[in-house]
Amino acid sequence: MGNAAYAAPTMEQSRDIATMLKLAQQVKLSEQPEWLKILQYHQVFGQWKSRVDDPTYFLAEHGKADPKAELTATIRNAFDDAIAENTPQPNVCRFIARYQFLSRQMKELGVDYPLPQCSGFDGWRDKFSNQRATLIFASIYLNSPASMYGHTFIRFESEKKSRLNDTTVSYAVGGDTDDDPLFLVKSLIGSYPGEFYHIPFYNKVREYSDLDSRDMWEYETNLSSEEIDHMLAFIWEHSFSYTNYYFADDNCALMLLASLEAARPSLELLKTAKPWLIPLDVVKLVRDQPDLVTKVSYRPSQFNNAQFNFYRADEKVQKDAVSLLDEENQEAVLSRYENDVARAELLDISLAMLEYQRNRKHSEEEAADISRYQLKLSGVRSKISAESNFIDAPRPISTPDEGHDSFRAGLSYGAINGLGYGRLNLRSSNHDGLDPDSGYAPGARSKMGDLYLRLSEKRVEFERLDIFEVFAPSIRSAWFSHPTIKFSASIQRDVLRDNSLSSVQLTLDAGAGVSYRLGEYSRAYALAEGIVKLGDGNAVTLGPSAGVTHALTDAIRFEVESSAQ
Repeated sequence: MGNAAYAAPTMEQSRDIATMLKLAQQVKLSEQPEWLKILQYHQVFGQWKSRVDDPTYFLAEHGKADPKAELTATIRNAFDDAIAENTPQPNVCRFIARYQFLSRQMKELGVDYPLPQCSGFDGWRDKFSNQRATLIFASIYLNSPASMYGHTFIRFESEKKSRLNDTTVSYAVGGDTDDDPLFLVKSLIGSYPGEFYHIPFYNKVREYSDLDSRDMWEYETNLSSEEIDHMLAFIWEHSFSYTNYYFADDNCALMLLASLEAARPSLELLKTAKPWLIPLDVVKLVRDQPDLVTKVSYRPSQFNNAQFNFYRADEKVQKDAVSLLDEENQEAVLSRYENDVARAELLDISLAMLEYQRNRKHSEEEAADISRYQLKLSGVRSKISAESNFIDAPRPISTPDEGHDSFRAGLSYGAINGLGYGRLNLRSSNHDGLDPDSGYAPGARSKMGDLYLRLSEKRVEFERLDIFEVFAPSIRSAWFSHPTIKFSASIQRDVLRDNSLSSVQLTLDAGAGVSYRLGEYSRAYALAEGIVKLGDGNAVTLGPSAGVTHALTDAIRFEVESSAQ
Protein backbone atom coordinates (compact mmCIF):
# COMPACT_ATOMS: atom_id res chain seq x y z
CA MET A 1 0.00 0.00 0.00
CA GLY A 2 1.21 3.55 -0.68
CA ASN A 3 3.54 4.85 -3.38
CA ALA A 4 6.67 2.92 -4.25
CA ALA A 5 9.93 4.84 -4.64
CA TYR A 6 10.69 8.02 -2.75
CA ALA A 7 13.43 10.53 -3.56
CA ALA A 8 15.97 10.83 -0.71
CA PRO A 9 15.86 14.30 0.95
CA THR A 10 18.96 16.48 1.30
CA MET A 11 20.56 17.05 4.71
CA GLU A 12 18.84 20.43 5.06
CA GLN A 13 15.50 18.91 4.04
CA SER A 14 16.02 16.11 6.56
CA ARG A 15 16.43 18.70 9.34
CA ASP A 16 13.23 20.44 8.24
CA ILE A 17 11.39 17.13 8.19
CA ALA A 18 12.56 16.33 11.74
CA THR A 19 11.43 19.78 12.91
CA MET A 20 8.03 19.43 11.25
CA LEU A 21 7.49 15.97 12.75
CA LYS A 22 8.28 17.32 16.20
CA LEU A 23 5.98 20.31 15.85
CA ALA A 24 3.16 18.18 14.38
CA GLN A 25 3.39 15.91 17.42
CA GLN A 26 3.38 18.86 19.84
CA VAL A 27 0.30 20.58 18.40
CA LYS A 28 -1.51 17.31 17.51
CA LEU A 29 -1.74 18.37 13.87
CA SER A 30 -3.31 15.06 12.79
CA GLU A 31 -6.35 15.81 14.97
CA GLN A 32 -7.15 19.13 13.35
CA PRO A 33 -10.51 19.20 11.50
CA GLU A 34 -8.94 20.45 8.27
CA TRP A 35 -6.53 17.50 8.08
CA LEU A 36 -9.30 15.02 8.81
CA LYS A 37 -11.61 16.58 6.22
CA ILE A 38 -9.02 16.83 3.46
CA LEU A 39 -8.41 13.06 3.70
CA GLN A 40 -12.10 12.31 4.41
CA TYR A 41 -11.58 10.61 7.76
CA HIS A 42 -14.71 9.81 9.75
CA GLN A 43 -15.47 7.67 12.78
CA VAL A 44 -16.80 4.15 12.25
CA PHE A 45 -17.58 2.36 15.55
CA GLY A 46 -15.13 4.63 17.32
CA GLN A 47 -12.29 4.07 14.83
CA TRP A 48 -11.00 6.41 12.13
CA LYS A 49 -11.53 5.43 8.51
CA SER A 50 -11.11 7.37 5.27
CA ARG A 51 -13.83 7.21 2.63
CA VAL A 52 -11.16 7.00 -0.09
CA ASP A 53 -10.87 3.43 -1.42
CA ASP A 54 -7.85 3.85 -3.71
CA PRO A 55 -4.81 2.35 -1.87
CA THR A 56 -2.39 4.57 -3.82
CA TYR A 57 -3.90 7.60 -2.08
CA PHE A 58 -2.26 6.72 1.22
CA LEU A 59 1.45 7.23 1.88
CA ALA A 60 1.41 5.23 5.13
CA GLU A 61 0.85 1.48 5.15
CA HIS A 62 -2.21 1.83 7.38
CA GLY A 63 -3.02 5.41 6.41
CA LYS A 64 -6.64 4.64 5.55
CA ALA A 65 -7.36 4.03 9.24
CA ASP A 66 -4.66 6.12 10.94
CA PRO A 67 -4.67 9.92 10.44
CA LYS A 68 -1.53 10.33 12.55
CA ALA A 69 0.47 7.74 10.60
CA GLU A 70 -0.67 9.32 7.33
CA LEU A 71 0.41 12.78 8.49
CA THR A 72 3.80 11.39 9.53
CA ALA A 73 4.26 9.77 6.11
CA THR A 74 3.14 12.99 4.42
CA ILE A 75 5.77 15.01 6.30
CA ARG A 76 8.51 12.44 5.59
CA ASN A 77 7.77 12.83 1.87
CA ALA A 78 7.40 16.62 1.98
CA PHE A 79 10.24 17.11 -0.52
CA ASP A 80 9.63 14.06 -2.71
CA ASP A 81 9.14 15.02 -6.35
CA ALA A 82 9.49 11.50 -7.71
CA ILE A 83 6.73 10.35 -10.06
CA ALA A 84 3.89 8.73 -8.13
CA GLU A 85 2.40 5.46 -9.30
CA ASN A 86 -0.59 5.61 -11.66
CA THR A 87 -0.48 9.40 -12.06
CA PRO A 88 1.56 11.86 -14.14
CA GLN A 89 1.94 14.20 -11.14
CA PRO A 90 4.86 14.26 -8.69
CA ASN A 91 3.93 13.10 -5.19
CA VAL A 92 3.70 16.56 -3.66
CA CYS A 93 1.68 17.87 -6.60
CA ARG A 94 -0.70 14.94 -6.61
CA PHE A 95 -1.45 15.55 -2.92
CA ILE A 96 -1.64 19.31 -3.25
CA ALA A 97 -4.41 19.89 -0.67
CA ARG A 98 -2.60 18.12 2.18
CA TYR A 99 0.73 19.75 1.37
CA GLN A 100 -0.86 23.21 1.15
CA PHE A 101 -2.32 22.50 4.59
CA LEU A 102 1.12 21.44 5.88
CA SER A 103 2.76 24.57 4.45
CA ARG A 104 0.18 26.88 6.07
CA GLN A 105 0.42 25.16 9.44
CA MET A 106 4.21 25.11 9.50
CA LYS A 107 4.48 28.79 8.65
CA GLU A 108 2.26 29.56 11.63
CA LEU A 109 4.69 27.50 13.76
CA GLY A 110 7.77 29.29 12.41
CA VAL A 111 8.95 26.80 9.78
CA ASP A 112 9.17 27.96 6.17
CA TYR A 113 8.00 24.96 4.14
CA PRO A 114 7.38 26.28 0.61
CA LEU A 115 5.51 24.12 -1.87
CA PRO A 116 7.34 23.18 -5.08
CA GLN A 117 6.12 24.42 -8.43
CA CYS A 118 3.21 22.28 -9.69
CA SER A 119 2.64 23.31 -13.29
CA GLY A 120 -0.03 20.66 -13.83
CA PHE A 121 -2.10 21.90 -10.91
CA ASP A 122 -1.52 25.55 -11.80
CA GLY A 123 -2.72 25.00 -15.38
CA TRP A 124 -5.81 23.15 -14.17
CA ARG A 125 -6.47 25.75 -11.49
CA ASP A 126 -6.47 28.56 -14.07
CA LYS A 127 -9.70 27.16 -15.55
CA PHE A 128 -11.61 28.19 -12.43
CA SER A 129 -12.53 31.51 -10.91
CA ASN A 130 -12.37 31.86 -7.13
CA GLN A 131 -14.57 34.93 -6.85
CA ARG A 132 -17.74 33.04 -5.92
CA ALA A 133 -19.01 29.45 -5.58
CA THR A 134 -22.67 28.55 -6.15
CA LEU A 135 -24.29 25.21 -5.36
CA ILE A 136 -26.76 24.18 -8.07
CA PHE A 137 -29.54 21.63 -7.77
CA ALA A 138 -30.96 20.13 -10.97
CA SER A 139 -34.44 18.87 -10.20
CA ILE A 140 -35.74 15.31 -10.30
CA TYR A 141 -35.54 13.44 -13.62
CA LEU A 142 -37.37 10.12 -13.33
CA ASN A 143 -36.59 8.87 -16.83
CA SER A 144 -33.01 8.02 -15.79
CA PRO A 145 -32.18 5.85 -12.75
CA ALA A 146 -29.00 7.85 -12.14
CA SER A 147 -30.98 11.09 -11.87
CA MET A 148 -34.19 10.02 -10.13
CA TYR A 149 -33.24 12.05 -7.05
CA GLY A 150 -31.90 15.08 -8.90
CA HIS A 151 -28.28 16.15 -9.10
CA THR A 152 -26.05 18.75 -7.47
CA PHE A 153 -22.89 20.47 -8.68
CA ILE A 154 -20.85 23.60 -7.95
CA ARG A 155 -20.33 26.53 -10.29
CA PHE A 156 -17.19 28.65 -9.87
CA GLU A 157 -18.05 32.18 -10.91
CA SER A 158 -16.18 35.20 -12.21
CA GLU A 159 -17.61 38.70 -12.14
CA LYS A 160 -16.28 39.35 -15.64
CA LYS A 161 -17.62 36.27 -17.42
CA SER A 162 -21.07 35.28 -18.54
CA ARG A 163 -22.52 32.70 -16.16
CA LEU A 164 -22.77 30.27 -19.09
CA ASN A 165 -18.98 30.34 -19.50
CA ASP A 166 -18.24 29.62 -15.83
CA THR A 167 -16.73 26.24 -14.97
CA THR A 168 -18.65 23.66 -12.96
CA VAL A 169 -17.52 20.68 -10.90
CA SER A 170 -19.69 17.65 -10.25
CA TYR A 171 -19.17 14.16 -8.89
CA ALA A 172 -20.73 11.13 -10.55
CA VAL A 173 -20.33 7.49 -11.44
CA GLY A 174 -17.29 6.94 -13.60
CA GLY A 175 -17.75 5.57 -17.12
CA ASP A 176 -20.84 5.12 -19.29
CA THR A 177 -23.67 3.52 -17.29
CA ASP A 178 -26.73 4.65 -19.27
CA ASP A 179 -27.18 1.29 -20.99
CA ASP A 180 -26.23 -0.89 -18.03
CA PRO A 181 -29.38 -2.79 -16.95
CA LEU A 182 -27.75 -3.55 -13.58
CA PHE A 183 -26.91 0.07 -12.80
CA LEU A 184 -29.05 0.28 -9.67
CA VAL A 185 -27.82 -3.04 -8.29
CA LYS A 186 -24.16 -2.25 -8.99
CA SER A 187 -24.40 1.27 -7.58
CA LEU A 188 -26.00 -0.06 -4.40
CA ILE A 189 -23.01 -2.35 -3.75
CA GLY A 190 -20.28 0.09 -4.81
CA SER A 191 -19.26 -1.56 -8.08
CA TYR A 192 -18.50 1.75 -9.81
CA PRO A 193 -15.76 4.28 -9.01
CA GLY A 194 -16.84 7.86 -8.41
CA GLU A 195 -15.13 10.69 -10.28
CA PHE A 196 -15.01 14.48 -10.32
CA TYR A 197 -15.93 16.14 -13.62
CA HIS A 198 -15.46 19.76 -14.65
CA ILE A 199 -17.21 21.27 -17.68
CA PRO A 200 -18.53 24.71 -18.71
CA PHE A 201 -21.90 25.68 -17.27
CA TYR A 202 -23.45 26.02 -20.73
CA ASN A 203 -23.02 22.25 -21.15
CA LYS A 204 -24.94 21.72 -17.91
CA VAL A 205 -27.73 24.01 -19.11
CA ARG A 206 -27.85 22.08 -22.36
CA GLU A 207 -27.94 18.71 -20.56
CA TYR A 208 -30.35 19.49 -17.76
CA SER A 209 -32.52 22.39 -18.91
CA ASP A 210 -32.74 21.75 -22.65
CA LEU A 211 -32.48 17.96 -23.03
CA ASP A 212 -33.86 16.64 -19.73
CA SER A 213 -36.39 19.44 -19.05
CA ARG A 214 -35.11 19.92 -15.51
CA ASP A 215 -35.35 23.17 -13.59
CA MET A 216 -32.21 24.37 -11.83
CA TRP A 217 -32.00 26.10 -8.46
CA GLU A 218 -28.89 28.14 -7.67
CA TYR A 219 -27.69 28.64 -4.08
CA GLU A 220 -25.00 31.30 -3.99
CA THR A 221 -22.57 30.89 -1.05
CA ASN A 222 -20.38 33.39 0.78
CA LEU A 223 -17.21 31.27 0.56
CA SER A 224 -14.16 33.50 0.34
CA SER A 225 -11.60 33.33 -2.46
CA GLU A 226 -9.17 31.61 -0.08
CA GLU A 227 -11.78 29.02 0.90
CA ILE A 228 -12.61 28.36 -2.73
CA ASP A 229 -8.89 27.81 -3.39
CA HIS A 230 -8.86 25.19 -0.62
CA MET A 231 -11.86 23.48 -2.21
CA LEU A 232 -10.23 23.37 -5.62
CA ALA A 233 -7.07 21.85 -4.13
CA PHE A 234 -9.23 19.18 -2.46
CA ILE A 235 -10.98 18.41 -5.77
CA TRP A 236 -7.65 18.16 -7.61
CA GLU A 237 -6.18 15.83 -4.99
CA HIS A 238 -9.18 13.50 -5.06
CA SER A 239 -9.37 13.55 -8.85
CA PHE A 240 -6.32 11.23 -8.95
CA SER A 241 -7.90 8.64 -6.65
CA TYR A 242 -11.20 6.85 -6.51
CA THR A 243 -13.90 6.36 -3.94
CA ASN A 244 -16.36 3.55 -4.57
CA TYR A 245 -19.68 5.07 -5.57
CA TYR A 246 -22.67 3.97 -3.51
CA PHE A 247 -26.09 5.16 -4.64
CA ALA A 248 -27.35 5.71 -1.08
CA ASP A 249 -24.39 7.30 0.70
CA ASP A 250 -20.92 7.69 -0.92
CA ASN A 251 -22.42 9.51 -3.89
CA CYS A 252 -22.42 12.93 -5.56
CA ALA A 253 -24.22 14.38 -2.55
CA LEU A 254 -21.60 13.24 -0.05
CA MET A 255 -18.60 14.33 -2.12
CA LEU A 256 -19.95 17.84 -2.63
CA LEU A 257 -20.51 18.15 1.11
CA ALA A 258 -16.93 16.94 1.64
CA SER A 259 -15.70 19.57 -0.83
CA LEU A 260 -17.54 22.34 1.05
CA GLU A 261 -16.09 21.10 4.34
CA ALA A 262 -12.60 21.14 2.86
CA ALA A 263 -13.21 24.77 1.87
CA ARG A 264 -14.47 25.76 5.32
CA PRO A 265 -13.49 23.12 7.94
CA SER A 266 -15.74 24.73 10.57
CA LEU A 267 -18.75 23.36 8.67
CA GLU A 268 -20.14 20.11 10.08
CA LEU A 269 -22.23 18.99 7.13
CA LEU A 270 -21.42 15.28 7.02
CA LYS A 271 -21.58 14.81 10.78
CA THR A 272 -25.14 16.13 10.85
CA ALA A 273 -26.24 14.23 7.73
CA LYS A 274 -28.23 11.04 7.98
CA PRO A 275 -26.64 7.72 6.90
CA TRP A 276 -28.11 7.91 3.41
CA LEU A 277 -27.83 11.01 1.27
CA ILE A 278 -29.63 12.33 -1.79
CA PRO A 279 -28.96 15.59 -3.65
CA LEU A 280 -31.87 17.37 -1.95
CA ASP A 281 -30.24 16.58 1.40
CA VAL A 282 -27.16 18.52 0.26
CA VAL A 283 -29.30 21.56 -0.47
CA LYS A 284 -31.09 21.30 2.89
CA LEU A 285 -27.86 20.91 4.85
CA VAL A 286 -26.16 23.80 3.07
CA ARG A 287 -29.21 26.05 3.43
CA ASP A 288 -29.37 25.27 7.16
CA GLN A 289 -25.84 26.61 7.75
CA PRO A 290 -26.08 30.12 9.23
CA ASP A 291 -25.32 32.79 6.61
CA LEU A 292 -23.64 30.33 4.19
CA VAL A 293 -26.22 30.86 1.42
CA THR A 294 -26.63 34.50 0.42
CA LYS A 295 -28.99 34.22 -2.56
CA VAL A 296 -31.34 31.68 -4.16
CA SER A 297 -32.13 31.88 -7.90
CA TYR A 298 -34.40 29.84 -10.16
CA ARG A 299 -33.63 28.81 -13.75
CA PRO A 300 -36.70 27.17 -15.36
CA SER A 301 -36.21 24.48 -17.97
CA GLN A 302 -36.75 25.10 -21.63
CA PHE A 303 -39.86 22.90 -21.51
CA ASN A 304 -41.40 24.74 -18.55
CA ASN A 305 -40.84 28.07 -20.28
CA ALA A 306 -42.54 26.82 -23.42
CA GLN A 307 -45.44 25.31 -21.46
CA PHE A 308 -45.93 28.44 -19.36
CA ASN A 309 -46.06 30.78 -22.36
CA PHE A 310 -48.29 28.36 -24.26
CA TYR A 311 -50.90 28.23 -21.47
CA ARG A 312 -50.82 31.99 -20.81
CA ALA A 313 -51.83 32.68 -24.43
CA ASP A 314 -55.52 32.69 -25.41
CA GLU A 315 -57.08 29.56 -26.90
CA LYS A 316 -56.88 30.87 -30.47
CA VAL A 317 -53.12 31.47 -30.23
CA GLN A 318 -52.63 28.08 -28.55
CA LYS A 319 -54.47 26.31 -31.37
CA ASP A 320 -52.66 28.24 -34.11
CA ALA A 321 -49.25 27.75 -32.45
CA VAL A 322 -49.76 23.99 -32.53
CA SER A 323 -50.93 24.17 -36.13
CA LEU A 324 -47.88 26.25 -37.05
CA LEU A 325 -45.60 23.38 -35.98
CA ASP A 326 -46.50 21.78 -39.31
CA GLU A 327 -44.72 23.66 -42.10
CA GLU A 328 -47.58 23.01 -44.50
CA ASN A 329 -49.80 25.26 -42.37
CA GLN A 330 -47.39 28.19 -42.20
CA GLU A 331 -48.95 30.53 -44.78
CA ALA A 332 -52.53 29.80 -43.75
CA VAL A 333 -51.86 30.38 -40.05
CA LEU A 334 -49.71 33.50 -40.41
CA SER A 335 -52.20 35.08 -42.82
CA ARG A 336 -54.68 35.28 -39.94
CA TYR A 337 -52.35 37.56 -37.95
CA GLU A 338 -51.91 41.06 -39.34
CA ASN A 339 -51.06 42.66 -35.99
CA ASP A 340 -47.30 42.53 -35.37
CA VAL A 341 -47.64 42.02 -31.61
CA ALA A 342 -49.99 39.05 -32.02
CA ARG A 343 -47.90 37.57 -34.82
CA ALA A 344 -44.74 37.92 -32.71
CA GLU A 345 -46.40 36.14 -29.78
CA LEU A 346 -47.53 33.30 -32.06
CA LEU A 347 -44.08 32.85 -33.61
CA ASP A 348 -42.24 33.02 -30.28
CA ILE A 349 -44.40 30.26 -28.81
CA SER A 350 -44.12 28.04 -31.88
CA LEU A 351 -40.35 28.52 -32.08
CA ALA A 352 -40.01 27.52 -28.41
CA MET A 353 -42.05 24.38 -29.01
CA LEU A 354 -40.03 23.53 -32.12
CA GLU A 355 -36.79 23.97 -30.18
CA TYR A 356 -38.05 21.53 -27.54
CA GLN A 357 -39.10 19.01 -30.20
CA ARG A 358 -35.72 19.36 -31.92
CA ASN A 359 -33.97 18.56 -28.66
CA ARG A 360 -35.96 15.33 -28.40
CA LYS A 361 -34.22 13.99 -31.49
CA HIS A 362 -31.22 11.71 -31.15
CA SER A 363 -28.99 13.29 -33.78
CA GLU A 364 -28.55 16.37 -35.95
CA GLU A 365 -29.56 14.32 -38.98
CA GLU A 366 -32.81 13.27 -37.32
CA ALA A 367 -33.52 16.89 -36.35
CA ALA A 368 -32.55 18.35 -39.74
CA ASP A 369 -36.11 19.10 -40.94
CA ILE A 370 -37.05 20.81 -37.68
CA SER A 371 -33.83 22.85 -37.71
CA ARG A 372 -34.49 24.00 -41.27
CA TYR A 373 -38.06 25.01 -40.45
CA GLN A 374 -36.90 26.81 -37.28
CA LEU A 375 -34.49 28.85 -39.37
CA LYS A 376 -37.28 29.70 -41.78
CA LEU A 377 -39.66 30.85 -39.02
CA SER A 378 -36.85 32.75 -37.30
CA GLY A 379 -36.36 34.69 -40.53
CA VAL A 380 -40.05 35.64 -40.49
CA ARG A 381 -39.80 36.67 -36.82
CA SER A 382 -36.69 38.81 -37.44
CA LYS A 383 -38.69 41.04 -39.78
CA ILE A 384 -41.21 41.87 -37.06
CA SER A 385 -40.16 44.81 -34.92
CA ALA A 386 -42.54 44.05 -32.04
CA GLU A 387 -40.78 43.10 -28.82
CA SER A 388 -41.22 39.59 -27.51
CA ASN A 389 -43.52 39.03 -24.55
CA PHE A 390 -42.15 35.49 -24.13
CA ILE A 391 -41.03 35.34 -20.50
CA ASP A 392 -39.51 32.82 -18.13
CA ALA A 393 -41.84 30.63 -16.12
CA PRO A 394 -42.37 32.15 -12.65
CA ARG A 395 -40.44 30.90 -9.68
CA PRO A 396 -42.42 28.34 -7.64
CA ILE A 397 -43.75 29.49 -4.27
CA SER A 398 -41.46 27.15 -2.35
CA THR A 399 -37.85 26.13 -2.99
CA PRO A 400 -36.68 22.48 -3.09
CA ASP A 401 -34.96 22.78 0.29
CA GLU A 402 -38.31 23.68 1.85
CA GLY A 403 -39.75 20.31 0.83
CA HIS A 404 -40.19 17.25 3.01
CA ASP A 405 -37.35 15.09 4.29
CA SER A 406 -36.77 11.78 2.54
CA PHE A 407 -37.39 9.66 5.68
CA ARG A 408 -40.98 9.02 6.71
CA ALA A 409 -42.73 6.99 9.40
CA GLY A 410 -46.45 6.25 9.13
CA LEU A 411 -49.16 4.34 10.97
CA SER A 412 -52.43 3.21 9.40
CA TYR A 413 -55.39 0.98 10.24
CA GLY A 414 -57.50 -1.35 8.10
CA ALA A 415 -59.91 -4.27 8.31
CA ILE A 416 -60.70 -7.40 6.28
CA ASN A 417 -63.94 -9.30 6.96
CA GLY A 418 -64.33 -7.42 10.22
CA LEU A 419 -60.84 -8.30 11.45
CA GLY A 420 -58.76 -5.22 12.12
CA TYR A 421 -55.03 -4.75 11.76
CA GLY A 422 -52.49 -1.94 11.94
CA ARG A 423 -49.62 -1.14 9.62
CA LEU A 424 -46.33 0.56 10.43
CA ASN A 425 -44.51 2.15 7.50
CA LEU A 426 -40.83 3.19 7.57
CA ARG A 427 -39.49 4.78 4.39
CA SER A 428 -35.84 5.60 3.95
CA SER A 429 -36.36 7.67 0.78
CA ASN A 430 -37.89 9.48 -0.90
CA HIS A 431 -41.27 10.68 -2.31
CA ASP A 432 -44.74 9.54 -3.28
CA GLY A 433 -47.62 11.22 -5.06
CA LEU A 434 -49.33 12.36 -1.86
CA ASP A 435 -46.30 14.17 -0.45
CA PRO A 436 -45.92 17.96 -0.89
CA ASP A 437 -44.49 18.73 -4.32
CA SER A 438 -41.61 21.07 -3.40
CA GLY A 439 -38.63 19.89 -5.44
CA TYR A 440 -40.64 17.15 -7.20
CA ALA A 441 -42.86 16.74 -10.24
CA PRO A 442 -46.59 16.73 -9.33
CA GLY A 443 -47.91 13.21 -8.82
CA ALA A 444 -44.46 11.60 -9.18
CA ARG A 445 -43.25 8.72 -7.03
CA SER A 446 -39.61 7.80 -6.49
CA LYS A 447 -38.95 5.56 -3.53
CA MET A 448 -36.35 3.17 -2.20
CA GLY A 449 -36.41 1.09 0.97
CA ASP A 450 -40.11 1.44 1.84
CA LEU A 451 -40.84 -1.05 4.66
CA TYR A 452 -44.32 -2.11 5.85
CA LEU A 453 -44.86 -4.08 9.06
CA ARG A 454 -48.25 -5.57 9.98
CA LEU A 455 -49.46 -5.17 13.56
CA SER A 456 -52.15 -7.57 14.76
CA GLU A 457 -52.92 -9.66 17.85
CA LYS A 458 -49.83 -8.33 19.62
CA ARG A 459 -47.65 -9.58 16.79
CA VAL A 460 -45.38 -7.73 14.39
CA GLU A 461 -45.09 -9.38 10.96
CA PHE A 462 -43.22 -8.47 7.82
CA GLU A 463 -45.67 -7.47 5.09
CA ARG A 464 -43.76 -5.67 2.33
CA LEU A 465 -40.49 -4.04 1.36
CA ASP A 466 -40.62 -1.80 -1.70
CA ILE A 467 -37.06 -2.05 -2.92
CA PHE A 468 -37.52 0.46 -5.68
CA GLU A 469 -40.44 2.35 -7.24
CA VAL A 470 -40.66 4.98 -9.96
CA PHE A 471 -43.84 6.51 -11.31
CA ALA A 472 -43.24 9.35 -13.77
CA PRO A 473 -46.46 11.07 -14.90
CA SER A 474 -45.69 12.90 -18.12
CA ILE A 475 -48.52 15.35 -18.80
CA ARG A 476 -49.75 15.30 -22.40
CA SER A 477 -50.72 18.50 -24.18
CA ALA A 478 -51.66 19.51 -27.69
CA TRP A 479 -47.99 19.68 -28.67
CA PHE A 480 -46.24 17.39 -26.20
CA SER A 481 -46.60 13.67 -25.66
CA HIS A 482 -44.30 11.45 -23.66
CA PRO A 483 -45.31 8.12 -22.10
CA THR A 484 -46.03 7.92 -18.41
CA ILE A 485 -43.99 5.05 -16.95
CA LYS A 486 -44.17 2.97 -13.82
CA PHE A 487 -41.80 0.37 -12.45
CA SER A 488 -41.40 -1.18 -9.03
CA ALA A 489 -39.67 -4.13 -7.42
CA SER A 490 -40.74 -5.37 -4.00
CA ILE A 491 -40.63 -8.29 -1.62
CA GLN A 492 -44.10 -8.75 -0.24
CA ARG A 493 -46.70 -10.96 1.37
CA ASP A 494 -50.31 -10.62 0.25
CA VAL A 495 -53.14 -10.21 2.76
CA LEU A 496 -55.50 -13.20 2.47
CA ARG A 497 -59.24 -13.24 3.08
CA ASP A 498 -58.81 -14.69 6.57
CA ASN A 499 -56.58 -11.71 7.46
CA SER A 500 -53.43 -13.83 7.40
CA LEU A 501 -50.36 -13.25 5.23
CA SER A 502 -49.19 -15.32 2.29
CA SER A 503 -45.64 -16.58 1.82
CA VAL A 504 -42.95 -14.14 0.68
CA GLN A 505 -42.82 -13.32 -3.05
CA LEU A 506 -40.70 -11.13 -5.28
CA THR A 507 -43.05 -8.82 -7.18
CA LEU A 508 -42.12 -6.85 -10.30
CA ASP A 509 -44.63 -4.30 -11.58
CA ALA A 510 -44.21 -2.40 -14.86
CA GLY A 511 -46.59 -0.19 -16.77
CA ALA A 512 -46.84 2.55 -19.37
CA GLY A 513 -49.61 4.89 -20.44
CA VAL A 514 -50.71 8.51 -20.51
CA SER A 515 -51.25 11.35 -18.04
CA TYR A 516 -53.39 14.45 -18.40
CA ARG A 517 -53.61 17.81 -16.70
CA LEU A 518 -57.17 18.31 -15.43
CA GLY A 519 -56.32 21.62 -13.81
CA GLU A 520 -53.56 23.38 -11.94
CA TYR A 521 -53.89 20.99 -8.99
CA SER A 522 -55.30 17.86 -10.61
CA ARG A 523 -53.83 15.04 -12.69
CA ALA A 524 -55.28 11.89 -14.24
CA TYR A 525 -53.50 8.85 -15.62
CA ALA A 526 -54.27 5.55 -17.34
CA LEU A 527 -51.79 2.69 -17.70
CA ALA A 528 -51.45 -0.75 -19.20
CA GLU A 529 -49.81 -2.70 -16.41
CA GLY A 530 -48.18 -6.07 -15.92
CA ILE A 531 -47.24 -7.77 -12.65
CA VAL A 532 -44.90 -10.74 -12.21
CA LYS A 533 -44.82 -12.62 -8.89
CA LEU A 534 -42.05 -15.09 -8.18
CA GLY A 535 -42.18 -17.39 -5.19
CA ASP A 536 -44.70 -19.83 -3.84
CA GLY A 537 -47.14 -19.92 -6.77
CA ASN A 538 -45.61 -17.92 -9.61
CA ALA A 539 -48.02 -15.65 -11.47
CA VAL A 540 -48.17 -13.16 -14.32
CA THR A 541 -51.10 -10.75 -14.55
CA LEU A 542 -51.99 -8.05 -17.08
CA GLY A 543 -54.58 -5.33 -17.07
CA PRO A 544 -55.44 -1.62 -16.98
CA SER A 545 -55.08 0.80 -14.10
CA ALA A 546 -56.20 4.41 -13.78
CA GLY A 547 -56.14 7.12 -11.18
CA VAL A 548 -56.74 10.76 -10.30
CA THR A 549 -54.73 12.95 -7.92
CA HIS A 550 -55.86 16.29 -6.56
CA ALA A 551 -54.25 18.75 -4.14
CA LEU A 552 -56.62 20.75 -1.95
CA THR A 553 -53.59 22.42 -0.38
CA ASP A 554 -49.87 21.61 -0.43
CA ALA A 555 -50.36 19.45 2.67
CA ILE A 556 -53.84 18.01 1.96
CA ARG A 557 -54.23 15.89 -1.15
CA PHE A 558 -55.85 12.67 -2.23
CA GLU A 559 -55.48 9.98 -4.86
CA VAL A 560 -58.08 7.54 -6.20
CA GLU A 561 -56.76 4.53 -8.12
CA SER A 562 -58.44 1.50 -9.61
CA SER A 563 -57.02 -1.51 -11.44
CA ALA A 564 -58.15 -4.82 -12.91
CA GLN A 565 -55.70 -7.68 -13.36
